[in-house]
Amino acid sequence: MAKVVKSSAREIILKVKEFCEAEHKNQDVLIPLNNVQKRVAAITGVSEKTVTRITNEVITAACTSKKIVIQQSCNKTE
Repeated sequence: MAKVVKSSAREIILKVKEFCEAEHKNQDVLIPLNNVQKRVAAITGVSEKTVTRITNEVITAACTSKKIVIQQSCNKTE
């Protein structure tokens, strides 16, 4: 059975695809791999601040046992 993908998720999927195609056309990365926040923001079409906020929310939730979305160390090293 196919999974239903909401329109907002479809938009992000298309942005990721377009970014990957642009890198393929360029035959190189557009944003250095060590600049994770900037890459994620560019690939998904959201601001770096939004990426940071969501990342912090996930870390806080994991460390407070509210809702663990992904496994991540509770020690923030940035």
